[in-house]
Amino acid sequence: MYEIYNERPLHKRVQMIPLYIMPILFLIFSYTQAVAVLIVIVCGGMFLAALWSSRIRVLFSMSRSNTKSGDYIMYEGKLCKLVDNSFEFEKSGYMLEEGKMIRLRANTKKTFGYFSKWTDRTNEFVEGHRLRHFKKNQFDIVPPTFSELFFEHAVSPLFVFQVFSGLLWCLDEYVYQAIFSLVMLFVLESGLVFQRMMTARNFKKMSHSSVEVKLLYESKKGRAETPGTRIMSSELFPGDVIEIDSLVNVPCDLLLINGACAVNEAMLSGESVPLMKEDISERGSTEVFDRIRDKRHILYAGTEIVMMNKSPLTCFVLHTGFETEKGDLVRKMMCAEEVTVNDKEAFVFIFALLMFAIVASFYTYCEGKKLGKSNYKLLLEVILILTNVVPTELPMELSMAVNGCVRALIGKGVYCLEPFRIPYAGKVNVCCFDKTGTLTETSMDVAGIKHQTIKSVDVLASCHSLLNINGNVLGDPMEVAVYEYMKKEEMSNGRKYSSIKTYSFSSETKRMSVVAEVDERVFVGMKGAPETVKKYLKNVPEWYDEYEESASEGYRVLALGHKYFDRKEKYDRDDVEEGLEFAGFLLFDCRLKKNVKETIDTLYASGHKVVMITGDNALTAKNVSKRIGISGRAAEGDEIDAALKSDDFFSISIFARADPTHKEKIIERYKNAGSYTLMCGDGTNDVGALKSAHVGIALMEAASVSKTNEKEAKKNGVGAKGRIGRQEAIDNMSKELSEPKVGLGDASVAAPFTAKTGSLESVLDVIRYGRSALVTTVQMYKILALNSLVSAFSLSVLDCMGVRYGETQLVASGLLIGFAFMFLTQSQPLKEISKKRPLTNIINPYIVLSVILQVSVHIGSFFVMIRRIKQIEVPVYQEKFSPSLMNSALFFLSTTQQISTFLVNYIGRPYRESLIENKKLLGCLLILLFLIQQLVSGSNEELRQKMEIVEIGDLKQFVYMVLVMDIFLCYTFEKVCFYMFML
Repeated sequence: MYEIYNERPLHKRVQMIPLYIMPILFLIFSYTQAVAVLIVIVCGGMFLAALWSSRIRVLFSMSRSNTKSGDYIMYEGKLCKLVDNSFEFEKSGYMLEEGKMIRLRANTKKTFGYFSKWTDRTNEFVEGHRLRHFKKNQFDIVPPTFSELFFEHAVSPLFVFQVFSGLLWCLDEYVYQAIFSLVMLFVLESGLVFQRMMTARNFKKMSHSSVEVKLLYESKKGRAETPGTRIMSSELFPGDVIEIDSLVNVPCDLLLINGACAVNEAMLSGESVPLMKEDISERGSTEVFDRIRDKRHILYAGTEIVMMNKSPLTCFVLHTGFETEKGDLVRKMMCAEEVTVNDKEAFVFIFALLMFAIVASFYTYCEGKKLGKSNYKLLLEVILILTNVVPTELPMELSMAVNGCVRALIGKGVYCLEPFRIPYAGKVNVCCFDKTGTLTETSMDVAGIKHQTIKSVDVLASCHSLLNINGNVLGDPMEVAVYEYMKKEEMSNGRKYSSIKTYSFSSETKRMSVVAEVDERVFVGMKGAPETVKKYLKNVPEWYDEYEESASEGYRVLALGHKYFDRKEKYDRDDVEEGLEFAGFLLFDCRLKKNVKETIDTLYASGHKVVMITGDNALTAKNVSKRIGISGRAAEGDEIDAALKSDDFFSISIFARADPTHKEKIIERYKNAGSYTLMCGDGTNDVGALKSAHVGIALMEAASVSKTNEKEAKKNGVGAKGRIGRQEAIDNMSKELSEPKVGLGDASVAAPFTAKTGSLESVLDVIRYGRSALVTTVQMYKILALNSLVSAFSLSVLDCMGVRYGETQLVASGLLIGFAFMFLTQSQPLKEISKKRPLTNIINPYIVLSVILQVSVHIGSFFVMIRRIKQIEVPVYQEKFSPSLMNSALFFLSTTQQISTFLVNYIGRPYRESLIENKKLLGCLLILLFLIQQLVSGSNEELRQKMEIVEIGDLKQFVYMVLVMDIFLCYTFEKVCFYMFML
């Protein structure tokens, strides 16, 4: 649904009300300066609220339109500018037509006859009144300026909240601490802005390269005086028909009407093997085009034409700009869903902290009244408590954790298009794999030809789609293997084969046929699945089913068929393939990929269910599953449909003769049962399943991961060593928060994750880092909850006692704690994946009880320390800080408690490095402990004076005892809770 609004004139907007009543307030109240400040605050708040919420902006400055047009439209929660009844949402165009919303994307569900008869087209591909709203065939990405982006960051709720908190600290006499925090905030945001500017420039470079093409038919009139005029491809629109006569980068998504060519689609899929594209001349005129099924007829934008069999190519423009496959990929990169904390548990978590803060605020107010504090001071203290208890660092810390995982995966050759899916990888409990190219090598070895006939060589030599490009034979790995086998076995018969017509292999038909000219005769060759080829044989040998024995031994079996045929001007596939003679069984040795057995064993050992989904027959699938250790029942073909509807489905681990639709339905069945699914495939026939799974991994052929990526990963904090200064830490933090760069050719349109290693080890890497992200999330919630609750206590109870901390104390401890948080997110996962799963939710008995007990220990330690010091020194209430015994002792305790939250609640093994192995974090915490030890002992007089600490004399042993007991009791309670609920 959508809503249309008109913008009100400025004088009718709600934001103007405070200005209208300002003269009246000046007449009523004598405090004109206070009134003016109040008006400014209210107006500023209303301005920000309108920026943060589209609904509030509508409420303040718009009115609903009574017509079918207006100034703005509310769509998917976002307010979009309406221009001539059309608008743009996430780079896709939409328009309003007769009260309905229509996406400006061409409908390709038309018959092949429509596309082939473009010269006498009776109806337009896209109606003219809609076509005028289409944009040019380019990516209209305008890189924003620094000021534009910084303003966007500066008015974000989190930034405003942090600036507001800093200003409150200024009012509470902590000027230097507030300045330090604000400077850090501005430097960090500036770093993020520069990163976003660089990313936007990279997106700009991804636009389609404009080439010159010959326009044969124009859907949008006025661009060419006569048919055949050459125009730039940026001027193309859906429905145009063009001619390509040279090897170029494809300018938009095209349907090949006439001609044949080979293209390199590495930019989209990551696969570097050129693919043969054929025209639609042999497709039935009433058959409806399907862009998923008929990919062999489509030239995708950005892919490279490397060879043309027939020149020139006549092509029909399907999609342009962001509506192309390449545009969709770039749009996903630009509009990737962010990692957020906007879920029910997070709100419950923050609500509980606010309840504690409200109680602390009420106590502060009551005690403050008794002490005779001014209303201004009381209000300031209450606001400080409420703002400090909300963990504003949480979104930033979670982003750092997830982006750190993304960078680490890039260093291992795994590219992530949708970072928000990383935590899902930690929850995965069902892992599904395609067989060929995933569990077994894509490049197979021919084991031999069983029941070979004199025509077997003719079938193999003619029935293929191999390409000879610059002297290199390229194409499907199985066909390359046949070529190498024939070359090795010297099976050439000296004949020349000239292809007349090719019916390409597809997962739906499970066969390939070729009409070729051999010795001036028309020869038909077919290869495919034995059970499929059997239907086309004129005479089926009695021993035909022997292929099942070979399949059970692990061979992949293709049946061969042939016949001679009459020469015709046009060939009908049904006639061509009817009445073939058997020509043997071609056997391929299914070699397992390196480390596949170890990977499957690891998944079983870590409690994952492992499933194989393959288009191969059940016998071959069972043999491969036996060799790699997958156990369970098998279902084949039609049995899968029945299994999907029964409870027996979950006892099946091998799905054979599964088509792409089956694969997607299997994933959906597991998801509906509450499982978290991972699908790993080669990215061709598995696209639906890869996109449907919680974690889809397209496994590409092994390619060396560039050292540049490794250096990039290390540079951004993954595995980096050495001392880090303050500015370097700020830079590192901004890099951690920024989105890692993933370029075209790295990511695949097929799946959220693309592994360019060719190894199943990448699946384990994704699971490892997914678990690491989950563990970090739980850990962050606990640590931030403890710090927020102790901070609320400190700001309420201690402040009412006149206990205040020095600015130097707060800045020094805050800086080191900030480093600790940064290093906390950089902990690396263990190689071994534990059978024990990490927690997937934060509201559970273990975490809640652990936090309550630890907070109780911390608060109890405060009261013990205060009681002992009161026996020596009578605290005097003062609104400004001055060094005292009470202040010094409680600073030691509060800082130690912050260190304790990291020491006690750090989650390491069995998921990731232990605290001892995380040397950066451990070093940071040890520095803090050493600082406390030096201050308590008083051995470093210069440090003690800089930190505004007084000599505590005979209290040293007592202070040491309280500090140690605080850490010990928290550690004990944490372990008790862990053993009670987690084991």
